[in-house]
Amino acid sequence: MQEITGTYNVTFVIVSIIIAILSSYIALDMCSRINRTTGWRKSYWFLSSSLLMALGIWSMHFLSMLAYKLPTEVTYDPGMVTLSVIFAFLGTSIAFYLSSIRLTALRLIAGSICMGAAITSMHYIGMMAMRLDGMMHHDRLYFYLSILIAIIASCVALLLFHYFQHTKEQTQHLYKLASAITMGIAICGMHYTGMKAAVVHVNSSSILPEPIFTPNNVNLAISVMLVILLTQVLAFVSTTTDQKLAKQADQLNYIANHDELTKIPNRRYFEQQLRDYLEHRTDETAALFFMDLDRFKAVNDTLGHKFGDKLLQLVTLRLSRMLPKQSVIARLGGDEFTLLYPGATKEDATELAHEIIQSVEEPFFIEGRKVSVSTSVGVALIPDNGTTSKEVMRFADIAMYLAKENGRSNYKFFANETLQNKQPLLLESELCSAIANGEIQVFFQPKMASTGDRLYGMEALCRWIHPVHGIIPPAQFIPLAEKNGDIVALDKKMIELVFAEMNKKAFHNLHVAVNISTQQFYNNRFVSFIRKQMRENPEVDVSRLEIEITEETAIQDVEGAAQTIRELKELGIRIALDDFGKGFNSLNYLKQLPVDTLKIDRAFIANLPEDFQDQAIVSSIVTLAKKLELTIVAEGVESQEQLNWVQDLKCDYAQGYMFSKPLQVSEFLTYLQAFNRAHKKEMSPV
Repeated sequence: MQEITGTYNVTFVIVSIIIAILSSYIALDMCSRINRTTGWRKSYWFLSSSLLMALGIWSMHFLSMLAYKLPTEVTYDPGMVTLSVIFAFLGTSIAFYLSSIRLTALRLIAGSICMGAAITSMHYIGMMAMRLDGMMHHDRLYFYLSILIAIIASCVALLLFHYFQHTKEQTQHLYKLASAITMGIAICGMHYTGMKAAVVHVNSSSILPEPIFTPNNVNLAISVMLVILLTQVLAFVSTTTDQKLAKQADQLNYIANHDELTKIPNRRYFEQQLRDYLEHRTDETAALFFMDLDRFKAVNDTLGHKFGDKLLQLVTLRLSRMLPKQSVIARLGGDEFTLLYPGATKEDATELAHEIIQSVEEPFFIEGRKVSVSTSVGVALIPDNGTTSKEVMRFADIAMYLAKENGRSNYKFFANETLQNKQPLLLESELCSAIANGEIQVFFQPKMASTGDRLYGMEALCRWIHPVHGIIPPAQFIPLAEKNGDIVALDKKMIELVFAEMNKKAFHNLHVAVNISTQQFYNNRFVSFIRKQMRENPEVDVSRLEIEITEETAIQDVEGAAQTIRELKELGIRIALDDFGKGFNSLNYLKQLPVDTLKIDRAFIANLPEDFQDQAIVSSIVTLAKKLELTIVAEGVESQEQLNWVQDLKCDYAQGYMFSKPLQVSEFLTYLQAFNRAHKKEMSPV
């Protein structure tokens, strides 16, 4: 037996080192995505990174072995080669798993040992796969040194890997590159130290004149390089695509959770943060601030929305600069802001409220103009004023309205006595959320043929089903909605509810009338909204829908009203003029308004038949309507005498407590069934 030594093909050695570093870079990049994803994507990145790392170790080893020229013929056992790849994959998987969870010193050591074991097992099992006419043993010093190099370099690489996952994006690439180079050093350093440890003895008869590097070896080496490079390219494309998708997802998430104008969190994000905080809060106190700018509407109306937007941005900047540690500020909409102050006592909240008011009161300078506004602040304390987000938000909002009521530019803490004698104020503060939360419901009041034997349809009436106060009549909250601008949203909600009910089979033969406010009627998006509802509810027969407007609404802008009425009638919708007769000035404009129905105001019906003046007025209205070929509805019919008089005047329809009070939808369905049974016939189509 004679000892032999080999030489290396330098080109293949360099390529093997490059492949080791590239594989490490891409595999570590893939591994870093494990904690950023969930579900199957988490498993995908874990398995992909482990497999690519194992293939990187194997390809580096195999290319190095092919680059190693011995003066004897060498072949490889495919089974042992496969086994070496399996060991590399298992060791890499464990190391990456330990690195992807919270890193501790023990996990770092365990991960380093597993990664070192993956590299060394790959190498030495791969060496065992060599088949030659002789034997091989290893020098103990270099053998143990190679293992030590693999473990120490892996430890440094995994530590750098941990750091690059927790650094800012600007420095991540540097840590990632350093980690990949160190891992490449671990693979290459271990391999070539292990090769230095190898001592080969062969039979003298099998020794060739010089080391050989056959064309087959060259072709095999090139094939391995191409395959592994292609794998790396595909992996790189995969990570790059994922990175772009993740960036787009982050952008969409940012847009969904931040206010477009001020760039601070919006209502959605803030409410989620508040819920999370309250859920995980222990004994810590906190304060929730509601802030509303005073006189902002005047600035907006006088100087324009662009000016108002700039003012909101400057206010946001000032507020953001005074944020206490760990607090969260958000813009709820318009000129309303909210702030969560974790850990605050009442004294802390008082101090911050003073600072906020003083800061906002300092003049703003926009485009050379000096603008002065102030803010009203409401504060709810946690847990004194509640432990759920709904409670705390509501109470802070109420406190803010009280601050406005007491002269603005001040602050108020919520207290239980606040609720006493403040129901209108409370309702105003809750109305917006009531519309969004489904507390607004539709009630139906039957509309009868004046003969009393045929149900023509119903009028849709708005009711607020309050979780505490029960049913709130419209006289209490409609004026509040008109005052604070919620009336348009309220009208939209009613129209949506009416369309939803008209979709029901039981209502297919009934006419439905719904009242519309002045603000909604003259809103330039009103008709478009009706078209949208028609598209979303194609089965609804809109010829049975009647939009009611008051004569007060109609005469504010007769030309504008006539145009909107024409557009609605083109869609097939009927128009009714409600509360007719209150102002006879409207008679001058009636011929310009292409309405279908006149509804006689209940004030004239209430005193029939005793009041002769009301008799004359109602008779005149009916005569006028007949001449104009309009349908006539008498409102507020409550007695048989009133109904008889309406019948004598030949009014077409009547509604009032004589037939039924306004009913919830389920109650109205019961009423409808009872009416049909009583008259022993189905509703006649009209």
